[in-house]
Amino acid sequence: MNRNLPYVSSRRRFLQGVGAAAGMFAILRGLERTAEGAPSPKRLLIVQRPVGTVYENWWPQGNGTNFTLSRILTPFEPVRDRMVVLRDLKLPYEGSVGGGHERGTVLMATGQRTKQLYPGNGGDDPMSEGASVDQLILKQSAELQGPPIASLQISCDKRADTPEVSTRHMSYSGPRSPMTPYYQPLDVYQRVFGTLMPGGTTSDNLEALARARRQKKSVLDFAMRDLNRLHELAPSAQRELLDGHIEAIREVEKEFDADPHSPSFCGMEQPPEIVSVSEYIDPYESSHVVRERDDEKHARIGALHFAVLKAAFRCDLTRVVTFQWAPGTNHVSFGDLWPPDSKIFKVHHTTSHDPDTRDTLEFLTRVEEFYARKMVGFLEELAAAQDVNGGTLLDNTVIPYVTEVGTRKHNWDNVPWLLFGGANTGLVGGRVWDNGGRGLRSTNDVWMACAGAFGVPDFVVGDSDLHTTAIQGLFTQA
Repeated sequence: MNRNLPYVSSRRRFLQGVGAAAGMFAILRGLERTAEGAPSPKRLLIVQRPVGTVYENWWPQGNGTNFTLSRILTPFEPVRDRMVVLRDLKLPYEGSVGGGHERGTVLMATGQRTKQLYPGNGGDDPMSEGASVDQLILKQSAELQGPPIASLQISCDKRADTPEVSTRHMSYSGPRSPMTPYYQPLDVYQRVFGTLMPGGTTSDNLEALARARRQKKSVLDFAMRDLNRLHELAPSAQRELLDGHIEAIREVEKEFDADPHSPSFCGMEQPPEIVSVSEYIDPYESSHVVRERDDEKHARIGALHFAVLKAAFRCDLTRVVTFQWAPGTNHVSFGDLWPPDSKIFKVHHTTSHDPDTRDTLEFLTRVEEFYARKMVGFLEELAAAQDVNGGTLLDNTVIPYVTEVGTRKHNWDNVPWLLFGGANTGLVGGRVWDNGGRGLRSTNDVWMACAGAFGVPDFVVGDSDLHTTAIQGLFTQA
């Protein structure tokens, strides 16, 4: 970019004019980086689905690059070359306290032993003893720092056994410091795109934005003056890119404004500004058959969350996200999936505690397929979306796809994890990784390898006496 005096003066006036609109500054910075030939930023998105898997329908046949996808993994065929199936992993559970999903979630997130339980909460709800891996990597990686929103925490359903803390959180800023996720897509939208508003994300601004969304007005209405000035200020070669950012935000808002009576809304009675969800908690001593299905709304909430994330990535408003479909001890019900009667609505987690009948295992497999289809749909969207400085969003994003237990048996060994990433992340995809018959590796070794992809080759996570090493070869940089 030609940094002559007129431009510098115009830039200064623009920044003074937008006040605390950090998102505007981020977009301007991105345009300048593009003009200077800088690469697109890298991103970390950790996605969790609950209750492990059914091994016989998960593990692929074969190893290395010569393998056949299993039934549950078949939906990932379109992104097979950008995927690593991880075998021979275990959570670092030795010496920890807490229940199956509870302990597993904290270990998955922090890599540190759990030593204390929250009082009450069923007697199996462990506290975290440190920050989560997303926050640790963010703190040490210059490549992930810079956007106005350091990180986002998102979940699609808050119901869990008792008032559990452990199963509801994937991010921790430090010991016993959970970072509460956003559950409603509107809240994520306001948090992300409120950064474009003059004055920043104050409570008054967010309330004004919420009112505007109820009237189906755009956040761009608040920012149009600044966007017009930015359009004049940007180098001519980058104005098309700025228009792309604007279009990404408009696409999100089109999703929010879809007809609530259309099939895409699955019959929901109110618009998606607030997606009402059930508060029902299913007793273990029951048939786990309920009157209302959650899966349609569950899928809709996930799709809206993903839409906001995609636009936030395109505008470089955040680079680190944890996304939780539901707590391990979830109470999400699914329709059309119970083999004896598709009209029955069954609850996911509590049904997993039933005996291993053919019907139960088939139901759990179908739930896993549900999450796989939603996940691959989002991956394909990332693969089709152009990034700010070249390539696609998927090219520049590392996406661990994780779960807190191995199976419904609450085991923490042989956990079924996947890694996704594009060409610019260095992920060596299209293969099954295993430990070559040398036993199980800690999931911490995966996190250490991921950190290397973000310029942190010496990243260490876990208790001092459990430190191992990063798995070599998952990424070209590690």
